[in-house]
Amino acid sequence: MVYMLSRLYPLVLIAISIAIILFSFNIVALNEIYYILSIVIVVIIISITMLSKKVKTKIREIIVKNDIFIVNTENKTITGVAARLVGKQEADKAQVDVQRELNNLLGALLSRSKANDVRYVVVTYVGGKQASSSIIVFKECENCVEEVAKEFQSIAEIASVVAPHVSLEPVSVSTESIPLPRSFGNVTFARITDLKVDSPAAMERLVVNYDVEIGEMVVRNQAVSVGIMASDVLRHIGIFGSTGSGKSNTASLLAKELINKGFNVLILDWHGEYRQKLPEFTVFDQSNVFKLNPLKFNDIDDTIEILSDVLQLTDPQRFLLFVLVSKVKKSEGSLSDLFNLLKNVNDQSNWIKEVKYALARKLYPLFTAKGRTLFNADQNPDLNSLLSLNGVIFDLSFINNLRLRRLYGLFVMKLVSDYYMARRANRKLLIVVEEAQNYFQTENEFIDKLISEVRKFGIGLCIVSQSPSSISPNVMKNTNVKIVHAIKSDIDKRILSESMSLPSNMYSIMDKLDVGEAILSAPNIKIPILIKIKKI
Repeated sequence: MVYMLSRLYPLVLIAISIAIILFSFNIVALNEIYYILSIVIVVIIISITMLSKKVKTKIREIIVKNDIFIVNTENKTITGVAARLVGKQEADKAQVDVQRELNNLLGALLSRSKANDVRYVVVTYVGGKQASSSIIVFKECENCVEEVAKEFQSIAEIASVVAPHVSLEPVSVSTESIPLPRSFGNVTFARITDLKVDSPAAMERLVVNYDVEIGEMVVRNQAVSVGIMASDVLRHIGIFGSTGSGKSNTASLLAKELINKGFNVLILDWHGEYRQKLPEFTVFDQSNVFKLNPLKFNDIDDTIEILSDVLQLTDPQRFLLFVLVSKVKKSEGSLSDLFNLLKNVNDQSNWIKEVKYALARKLYPLFTAKGRTLFNADQNPDLNSLLSLNGVIFDLSFINNLRLRRLYGLFVMKLVSDYYMARRANRKLLIVVEEAQNYFQTENEFIDKLISEVRKFGIGLCIVSQSPSSISPNVMKNTNVKIVHAIKSDIDKRILSESMSLPSNMYSIMDKLDVGEAILSAPNIKIPILIKIKKI
């Protein structure tokens, strides 16, 4: 309407100008000019009224039934169906050009639209970090649901011929009312942004067997259950994906399934999000602190290794700490005794003075109120009662100091692994390490021993991370079961692709996976497959 009014204003100005000229040359009398202008004003008012009635369309209701939508307005009814455009890629075939196939389909629809009253619109919605394209098939008609459904079926059949790798998946419509442009250009810009890998029929035979079900894959439009072997858990699991891709659900599902298989499960919950997913697990948090004493571990070397790695100690600082911790252990002292020994170190020489005060500054978090709460136990707890529980969650989110949080998590792993190595417990244990990049950033002796030796004693690690490029290569190499959700970073995609030997078509969809979808690589599966993880 604004466009039409912009065309009327010049005409009015021209009419007024002509009237003034006619009057100035005494060709037309003044009363005649008033008469002409009155007629012009009436015409303008009538035009505006008619345009307003023509433009304003009030939607009375939108009905959705069996994927068909019906829009009732004041003077007409529109019936149609919306479908998402999804590219299909077979896992065992070379990558196909789905964009060219889409252009073939649009060309076929262009010819078809000239022969009937049905209209076709392809739209691309961009929201958040994703884009998705859909086709809308609609017609202005009443009581024509079957006709529109038949037309959509015909289009799907056409697509199967001219675009065999483009799938039309009906989707529900929103209640938003958005006007379409009156005119379009001649160049096609429709794009397929969704891509799914379709498993061939032979893929079903690639999953040899499993006893821990985690999801399903689609084989020729049929859902086939898939999973991993409980025995492979001890070969360590890696769960990777961007924020919100479904990592926590996958880890929680594994924890629940393995509890049912007789495992102990211990979760180091960095952000405090697992208690809602696993309400039956026992939770240690700020109100129920599991206190430790790192000076009571048998192996002093591991204690020094952990402290040195987290606190980033230099070699002189590390040596001084080793001497002080050794003295405290001999006297069966506490953290307070360690602090007093450090304070009394002779610092007459400049180098020892510098080392002493630098070490005191780095150890300071251990002597704060929160540090004493975590690490000032008289003895380390007896794990018999802890491991008899039906699943344990260490909620670390209340530890604000990130170095303290990392220290506490590593010392919990140290305590549990020492227990299993000394006693060879009957029940196998899965330790879920959330935000694992905070623990395994660099290689050190304790981490190397943990990742390479604990499986012999019945411990499996589940490494959960959004940034595999930030994790030690040795840790990545030793995760034999990998579950990869959507990954956006090119560096992370490359690292995972190389570690899993992914084909190019799977590499290309790593950043396009929906929430809950993942690429699974495991010893019981001959090649990586695309699956949908069960919702816990």
